[in-house]
Amino acid sequence: MQLIKFFKISPGVTYLVLLMQHSGLVQARDVMCQPLFPKQNTSISMSQAGSYCLKTDLEIQSRNRLFPDGPSGRPYEALEITHDDVTIDFQENTVRAGDVTLGIRIENGGKSNYKAAYNTQQPKQVVIKNGTLITTSFVGIYSGFHELSIPSDMGDPLEGVDTNGKSKEALGDFSLSFEKTNASIFRKQLALRPSRATGYHQRNIHIENMHILAKDGNVTSSARAGAINIQGAGTVIRNCVIETNGGTALWLFGPNAVIENNTIIVHGASPVREADAPIRLHQGDGSIIRNNRIVIKDGANRRGLSVFDTGAIMVEKNTFYGMTQKDEVAKAFTGSLEMKESGSRFEPAWKAIFTGR
Repeated sequence: MQLIKFFKISPGVTYLVLLMQHSGLVQARDVMCQPLFPKQNTSISMSQAGSYCLKTDLEIQSRNRLFPDGPSGRPYEALEITHDDVTIDFQENTVRAGDVTLGIRIENGGKSNYKAAYNTQQPKQVVIKNGTLITTSFVGIYSGFHELSIPSDMGDPLEGVDTNGKSKEALGDFSLSFEKTNASIFRKQLALRPSRATGYHQRNIHIENMHILAKDGNVTSSARAGAINIQGAGTVIRNCVIETNGGTALWLFGPNAVIENNTIIVHGASPVREADAPIRLHQGDGSIIRNNRIVIKDGANRRGLSVFDTGAIMVEKNTFYGMTQKDEVAKAFTGSLEMKESGSRFEPAWKAIFTGR
């Protein structure tokens, strides 16, 4: 800056000085973070606190189609975060995960939908920012509970059952048996979660300036994982573009989430579940959903949010594409709807192409 202040320099020299300054900023940024140089089909584990920066793209390929029944040889996740106080800056790079690999898993001691692991507390103070995540199986970012909100999320009890030659009575017996099994599984999964919003750990997971595309090629009647699944208080999702071919993009468990300035797109690949919505909030007391562009396409439910045992929330200045004023901004499936809504706009779905995202 002193060169510019005290010397009269030509445009060519000015360009050289600015280039040197920019290079210095890049070098300073790299000193502040641990660079990651991923190898194809190899996952990255962040098991210590610190700042990390992705220096190149990471690709985890799909399984070998010539040996569909053999071991895939692919990792379970592309990125794994198992410690508190971790920041990962993609630096505009891309992570692509194939059909047997989820994107980013933020967990320690096993999966957090087991009670023992939940009680050990899962990683907190985690920041994921500035890049692109593309997945074709499972979920984009996972740190939550199993994707269940209400019993119908378990899907069709006769899905996958060979019905040829079976009487209606026999199919009825099959259906009843599976429904009882599913009901037992559902109750056990609910028992793994805190009984109230105040029971969630304060995790403060932040996802900012990310483009997340989560597509699942498996069409089933049970609920899909979507793009982001997080349990814990204080989740922040800001300035992101989030898209899924399912009917739900965000599964959030816990209070005081902030979801703002995002573009959230759901396509509702068939079949659509009863409780599907771009955002599902479970025990989400105190959450704020504002300044988002929520795009409803294809067969997705014409609804912005589905809430479950959730106290008062604020929904303000969101634009809903593919919805009208006659559609539900939010619906409570368990508990009552306590929503302060203001500034909602409703536009045809085709106008979403002009949002600039």
